[in-house]
Amino acid sequence: MNTRPTRLFAALSLTLALAACQKLGGGEADTAPSFAVGDSVSGEITSSSRLNYNDGSRHQGYRMALKSGQAVALELGGALDGQLSVFDGQNLLATASAGGYEGEAGDRGLSLAFKAPKDGTYLVAVNSASADAFGPFKLKSSQVTPYDGKPLGAGSEAIDWLVDEKQDYTLKVDKAGIYAVTMESGALDAYLRLSGRGVDIEDDDGGGNLNARIRAYLEPGEYTLAASSLSGGTGAFTLKVALTPVDKDLIIRDGSALAVGQTAQGMVDSRGRRSFVLELDSARHLQFDAIADNFDSVLRVSGPGIEAEDDDGGNGTNARLALRMGPGRYTVTVSSFGSQQGVFELETTDLGGDAAAPANSNRKDAATATDAAAEAAIAN
Repeated sequence: MNTRPTRLFAALSLTLALAACQKLGGGEADTAPSFAVGDSVSGEITSSSRLNYNDGSRHQGYRMALKSGQAVALELGGALDGQLSVFDGQNLLATASAGGYEGEAGDRGLSLAFKAPKDGTYLVAVNSASADAFGPFKLKSSQVTPYDGKPLGAGSEAIDWLVDEKQDYTLKVDKAGIYAVTMESGALDAYLRLSGRGVDIEDDDGGGNLNARIRAYLEPGEYTLAASSLSGGTGAFTLKVALTPVDKDLIIRDGSALAVGQTAQGMVDSRGRRSFVLELDSARHLQFDAIADNFDSVLRVSGPGIEAEDDDGGNGTNARLALRMGPGRYTVTVSSFGSQQGVFELETTDLGGDAAAPANSNRKDAATATDAAAEAAIAN
């Protein structure tokens, strides 16, 4: 597991190709306003702001005095389409931008973490993304507590620096439940793998933008989290672990019985599926709805004279099947497209002699169909 807690930001000394792209106008390190750790400052990039000679964009610089080994997190928000850069003299230490693998745009702004390699004064530059990008911004800084090497658990948040092809962490699960593990970074395309106790799940962009997120039901025990970059880059990232306690009625094993007219809540396993058994003593006209918020559901029903499958027949990416079924024993399987894990609801509704969507369906498309029929009747 991770035995090097002091490695946070150790790769910042590596020479970055972007250094040549962030040439600032003038000797600003001595004249820029000071900016201390914990400070927050508002500003604006205008046509009067200092020029970046390489591309005509503009910037505002701030001087930050740091001790050797001091780790700092920067956040840039506001309307400005901007970038962040940190310089040690003429050397670029770290950068984050709204494009490529360096950061995120929008209301969340940009984030950047770095570690000072020595005592000294560093220049933090807020850059416009292009020659015609202007607007207000807010810059915040905070002290970073490096990852201490201890196992992660529910509620953990650890900041570290990717220096190897991949880095392993121990996840200790004390209580069974649905765990969401997120790897967020403004410096690389995050890739996350969770393994152990029969679980083996990988994710690239499930956390939005270029962040990775795995959501899985985990039993108590120890698991391995492998953090890496899909692009092969290095940089700062944050690991977050959140626990959602499960309802005691959540179905986590195959073979549970389905009851017509009821809704079963289940969890697809690490294989991305969960199966149920349905016993019918007479012919029925049934509708099955597999409703999932976090994955694209697939529904399969097999039994006497029936082999049926559906992917997106319900609302959005949810699955639906309406079948006329004779007496017998059937297997109903809910799976996720791409073998993702997650929680779902499986509705089993008796349609009687009417194949239309049931009035009590909670499906948005059923409501839409009903509204459309009403409008057609009025028009006629």
